[in-house]
Amino acid sequence: MHIWILAGLCEKHDLMLYLCKILASTGKRVLLVDGTLQQKYGHNVGDHRHQSLRIVEFEGFDIACQFVTSTAVDQHLQVNGERLEGYDYVLYDLETLHFATRNLWLAAEVRVWVSDYERYNLERSKAWLEQLLVEQELPSELTFHRMLINGVDCKLDAAYLWAYLEGSPFAWTGESLLLPWDELSEAVKLENEHHRRVELGQLSRNYKKSLCRVVEQFTGWERMHSRRAMKEAGRMRA
Repeated sequence: MHIWILAGLCEKHDLMLYLCKILASTGKRVLLVDGTLQQKYGHNVGDHRHQSLRIVEFEGFDIACQFVTSTAVDQHLQVNGERLEGYDYVLYDLETLHFATRNLWLAAEVRVWVSDYERYNLERSKAWLEQLLVEQELPSELTFHRMLINGVDCKLDAAYLWAYLEGSPFAWTGESLLLPWDELSEAVKLENEHHRRVELGQLSRNYKKSLCRVVEQFTGWERMHSRRAMKEAGRMRA
């Protein structure tokens, strides 16, 4: 089982859905756990008949909604004859300090700090990570990947933006990742939300290329493997 934690004080649910569909397109069993403040993923899973369900199949993978902690997810699975280890990949979208246990932070194969370009979010990031270190009693040598999303063509480069996190309590690993943003990406996101689907085929070539790079860094896949998975995800229908 591979555990990925993508934490950060910005909206990233479309990224999480894309990653899950790409992984699921390879035949892997995938669970996306909603640890966000607004529990937004519940709106993605379908009509009102699904709102009482806490783990729902969606677009070839499962989404766990309406849980207060990661421990509650584990307990729910056990009560229903399942185990977290039954999934090949478990991805957590975290915005709160208390959702994940200390053991989960330590066990995660991939930990990512995700931010957008907004100064407010960047300024809050360092304090969030420092508080996480203290409250969860995590080792300072714990490593995080860095990712900037919703990248736009402006005079703010990645080095300048990440300077907000200088002196962060954790270590950074790998290359800094950047996901570009444009009008087409926004249009696909909005259409997906309204039609309750995860359609990747219409995303811009540049965005899909960057998404493949993210998958390669987190999984260790070769480029050919990630591109094949991207194409298959674009063809997949739930």
